[in-house]
Amino acid sequence: MFGVIAPRYDLLNHLLSLRRDVSWRRRLVAALSLAPEGMVLDLATGTGDVALAVRDRRVVGGDFCLDMLALSQGKARWSRRAAGWTAADALALPFADGSFAAVTIAFGVRNFADLAAGFREIRRVLAPSGVLAILELHRPRWRAVAAAIGLWNRLVVTPLGTLISPDGGAYAYLPASVDTFPDRVEMAGVLVGEGFSMLESNDLSGGIAALTVARRSEG
Repeated sequence: MFGVIAPRYDLLNHLLSLRRDVSWRRRLVAALSLAPEGMVLDLATGTGDVALAVRDRRVVGGDFCLDMLALSQGKARWSRRAAGWTAADALALPFADGSFAAVTIAFGVRNFADLAAGFREIRRVLAPSGVLAILELHRPRWRAVAAAIGLWNRLVVTPLGTLISPDGGAYAYLPASVDTFPDRVEMAGVLVGEGFSMLESNDLSGGIAALTVARRSEG
């Protein structure tokens, strides 16, 4: 599915977020100030927007979808930004223990086949005191916001996706995946259970999304 929608993936994120994803990503990258010095893994990198926004650190963009990685590499050449790119399954990362000072994920954790196992694997590749920063769409807790977003997805995102993508069903799946994903408080509970301590968990834009930042706990 992700390979089919890769050429329209950026547009999809703009639609799902009402184009707020641009400013949200800036806040995600800013959270790297909480991490120790060292290399960054941008997991589920998609088309590479977060990886290419990281400054003053070595960064690796990882994604299981090779079509997405090809688009990331094209963006890197066009923007003349340096980054490494690798195929990576979030549940079986191809990196040694403690390889990274920080891991960023934008709009990726809700697609993990096993959320707890994914967090466990991320903790493994983080160095001591390493930081995990997550930007994700969640179910808005405010009923009016949830109703408005549901209407937007039903009347705009899904019909438009059917028109512009060979796999219109993907544009129905992705909004639906938000509805079934844990809210930010529930996700924080999973993080703590997998050996992280919370640094930040904040709603963005009325609860359409959340920025969650956690540190690898020791012991």
